[in-house]
Amino acid sequence: MLRIGLTGGIAAGKSAVARRFAELGAVLVDADVLAREVVQPGSPALHEIVAAFGADLVGVDGALDRPALGRLVFADTAARERLNAIVHPRVRERAAALVDGAPEDAIVVEDIPLLVESGQAARFHLVVVVDAPDEVRVDRMVRQRGMDPGEAGRRIAAQAPRADRLREADAVLPNDRALEDLLAAADALWDRRIVPFRDNLVAGAPGSGLLSSPSAAGLPGTVGLARRTRARLAAALPPGASVGSGGAPGAARDEDDVVVASVRVTVEEDTDPAPVTSALAAAGYPRDRDSGRGRGEAHAGLPAVHRAADPALDVTVTVASAPAPS
Repeated sequence: MLRIGLTGGIAAGKSAVARRFAELGAVLVDADVLAREVVQPGSPALHEIVAAFGADLVGVDGALDRPALGRLVFADTAARERLNAIVHPRVRERAAALVDGAPEDAIVVEDIPLLVESGQAARFHLVVVVDAPDEVRVDRMVRQRGMDPGEAGRRIAAQAPRADRLREADAVLPNDRALEDLLAAADALWDRRIVPFRDNLVAGAPGSGLLSSPSAAGLPGTVGLARRTRARLAAALPPGASVGSGGAPGAARDEDDVVVASVRVTVEEDTDPAPVTSALAAAGYPRDRDSGRGRGEAHAGLPAVHRAADPALDVTVTVASAPAPS
C-alpha cells in the first residue's frame, strides 16, 4: 500500500487534486469530511465543543454552526488548539480504520489540511503539497467564498507558512494559474511517479531514480531530501536501529539536493536485522539484492543496501552494524 499525505493551505486547490486522485483510482481519506462526521448532533465531540465554547454554537436543528466556530477559533490561537485537541484524535482514529480497510495494493491519499502543523509528514511514503502564493489565495477566498479580505488573511495566518509546507514536500503541485493546469500536473504526477512507486513498493523493488521529467514528478520546489529521508526512517525503524547523519563513507550529499541522498542506518549488535529490513521496505526503501555482496558479513547479512522505491529519487540507505564499544 502506498500512503500519500496531501496538503496545502486554505484556497490552494488541494480539494481539486484530492478529487482528481480519487477519479484516477485512489482510496481517498478526507480529514475535512471526517471532521464533520465526528461532530454530528449527539456526538461526544459536539458535547465537548459545547462545553468548551458555549451552546450558542449549536443551531436549532442540533447541528454545529461551523462558520461561527470558524470565526471564533481562527481569531484565537488557544481556542483553535482546544478545538483541535477535541476533534483531531477522533479524526485520526476514523482515518486509521479506513486505511486499515484498504486493499494491500491500494494508493491511499489522506487529504489533511493541517498535515504539517500536526507533525504527520514522516508517516507517509509521499507528501504532496498543493501550493499557491498567499495573495492568490486571499483573492480566491474573496471572489469565490465572499469572504472579507481581513478574514481571509487571518485564515491564512492561522495555518503554517508556505515555507513550512514546502519544507516537508516530496512533490509540489503549483496552482497559480488555471485549474486545467493544476489537474494536468496532478495527472502527470500520478502516471509518472505515484503509480510506478506503488508498483515498486508492492514488488519490493527499488525504483530507477531516473525520471526524465522532474516537473512531471513534482520535484521542482522540493528541498532537503536527506533530512526528510532521515525523518521518515526514524519514524519507521524498530528498537535497536537508528538513523545516522550521513551515508556510506564518501557518499555524503548536499542537504538540498533534489533527487539524490545517502543515509546510514546502524543496527545494534544484539538486534536482529530482519525486522529492520522489513521496516525499511515498508517505509519505501526495499533491499537492493544486487548491492553489498562479498563485503564480509559480520552481523547476519550486514552490511546491506536499500534503495528508494520512488522512481523519481536516487536514495541509498546503507544498513550496518554499530561499531563495537572501545
